[in-house]
Amino acid sequence: MKEVVYTRQALLQFEESVQELVKQKYFSEEDYAVDYMREIFRYFALNLQNSVFVEAPAYFNKYKVDGKDLFYVRYRKSSHTTWYAFFEELENVYSIVYLGNNSLIGHHLNIHL
Repeated sequence: MKEVVYTRQALLQFEESVQELVKQKYFSEEDYAVDYMREIFRYFALNLQNSVFVEAPAYFNKYKVDGKDLFYVRYRKSSHTTWYAFFEELENVYSIVYLGNNSLIGHHLNIHL
């Protein structure tokens, strides 16, 4: 069983996502936004291996770290929001390099909202 890890870039994105959720008024307090993002990160860490891997479109190649093929999996958080984790499969780990949701990146995945 491979370990799931987050790259530094993905971890920095955590804080940016928290700030954006508060700024866009999805959450009134930062603590709630932090809990929400922790749940997203935890979900992918625990469930990535058992998810269906989809090859990422070329647009996302800019997030590659080790030059490996990039895949993504999804997490339907609610009826309106789906989160996507983009990752490289390395020898002993799945390395998550980027996370985004349908409102931010759906158009790059040919998802019609």
